[in-house]
Amino acid sequence: MSSKLTVCGVCEYRKINKSPVVWCFECEEGLCQECREHHAASKGSRDHSIVPISEYQKLPTNILEITQTCPKHNEKYQIFCKKHDFPCCRRCVVETHDDCKELNVIDDVIKNVKSSNAFLEMEHTLSELSENLQRFRKDRQSNITSLKENKTKIEKEIQQTRVLINNHLDKLQESLMKELYAAEEKENKKISCLISSIQEKERDITEYQTNLGKIKQHASDLQTFLAMKHIQQDVTYNQKFLESLLKEDKLNHVIISFENENTLKSLPTILNKMGTIILDTRSSDITLTRHKNKQAQIIVPITYVLTIDDLKLTLRQTVKTIGKDITGCSLLPDGRMIFSCYTSNKIYVIKNDGSLDFTLQPGERTSHINYIEDSQKLVVTSGMDSSITIIDMKNRKTEKSIKVGSWIYGIVHKDGKLFYNGFEGGLCVVSLDDDSVTQLVNVNLPSNRSIAIWSDHLYYITNDSLTCCDLQGKFKWKTDPAAFLNSVLGITVDNHGRVYVSGRHSNNVVVISPDGNKHRVLLSEIDSLKQPKAVFFDRKNNKLLISNQENEAFLYDVSN
Repeated sequence: MSSKLTVCGVCEYRKINKSPVVWCFECEEGLCQECREHHAASKGSRDHSIVPISEYQKLPTNILEITQTCPKHNEKYQIFCKKHDFPCCRRCVVETHDDCKELNVIDDVIKNVKSSNAFLEMEHTLSELSENLQRFRKDRQSNITSLKENKTKIEKEIQQTRVLINNHLDKLQESLMKELYAAEEKENKKISCLISSIQEKERDITEYQTNLGKIKQHASDLQTFLAMKHIQQDVTYNQKFLESLLKEDKLNHVIISFENENTLKSLPTILNKMGTIILDTRSSDITLTRHKNKQAQIIVPITYVLTIDDLKLTLRQTVKTIGKDITGCSLLPDGRMIFSCYTSNKIYVIKNDGSLDFTLQPGERTSHINYIEDSQKLVVTSGMDSSITIIDMKNRKTEKSIKVGSWIYGIVHKDGKLFYNGFEGGLCVVSLDDDSVTQLVNVNLPSNRSIAIWSDHLYYITNDSLTCCDLQGKFKWKTDPAAFLNSVLGITVDNHGRVYVSGRHSNNVVVISPDGNKHRVLLSEIDSLKQPKAVFFDRKNNKLLISNQENEAFLYDVSN
């Protein structure tokens, strides 16, 4: 494998030594720039999947060693036998799988494997296993701490007991102290040994988690699928390891106590023995955390993943809005709708029946809004007034205002932080703990644009693209929506990472796949869209709220 990565496969066959610049997954060899051009032009290889050799070399060594051809017949894997859970070449099927009924084309089996439930399940399982190992280790470390505390307490009791008797009991005290230290040391060694085993498992799981991330980015679908098979074996072994700790009572909490002889009434007895060190155990209250009840876990190669084509919209309600420039909208948990109007500097709360409930006027411009359900606070941005206003919706009072030093538009909340469109100040984040502002991505963002958040993904709009990054600002993907959207303003995301965007001048709403590669027009002018600016997805109730710039808003039920 190492020579394949350092020498162009075609040139090596011709006795020429050239370094490869790309790697072809189908040919399983590196290609220099000249051979790459021939490879791209050839009818038989122009559709092959290639990546820069530098990216391919980032894969773990054991993944690079996975071959995509049958070692017995030196032919490419073409079939997957579900009965034997094994990939086969054409000759394998004839020789050893002729009687097998559940044979599938391997291209169908590995399709969408990186976004499959099986892959997500592997990520969740590794995360869960890492969490359990950490909890078990911390529990054992806590036991060591409590043993030391027990020891300290008993030392004091022994010292107090000894004060009541004569100095000639020094030897008895020394013997008892040795017994105490020996008992604690013995149990410490047992627990420390167990902690070492747990830490070793933690390191293994951390390595698998790192490798899984690299596999997801750089490995071929077949490599990903086969690697998951290898990892699954070790995952199952580690799960059994944790279960054995509970079953064999290795997590029982060890307690040292001291039974004091009645020194004053039983002086003759004390002359022989001052007391007894007692070791006791109680059942551990630590349990395994599992995100679901696991039966025998088998990776199912073919898993149905929801796509943008599965979406169905049903119009539930048409609402008459107030104001002539609606820039933001949201839904409260009880179904009431909130709309922010930039020109009137007001926020309107509409009842379920479409009538006005009440109006808020923060005192500055009202650009975009975000409702924080846990604290029942409404966050309002002010556009050119460069501030964030936080309103307590329980008493409808302004709680505080935060100056951010730049124009500010779309805003979202997660874990005590507000992420926002800071116009020429870039994509920024402000901490609600101390109101400190940090630039996340140094980019000029257009005015009046929303941003969105889902899981650890942030979505923002530039002049020419829709971009996705993580919560630290690291780039994930971007797409150019110009072919199907004009003047993108509103953006929101559903429970499956599907992105909904509104085009003000194209008069439509489009849904984009979680990877940014596909799109579908959901609604257009025939659905009464006229300059739609604001969109909001209610993830609890699967509802999509869309507001035109003025006059009307539409509430849809979303199903798959």
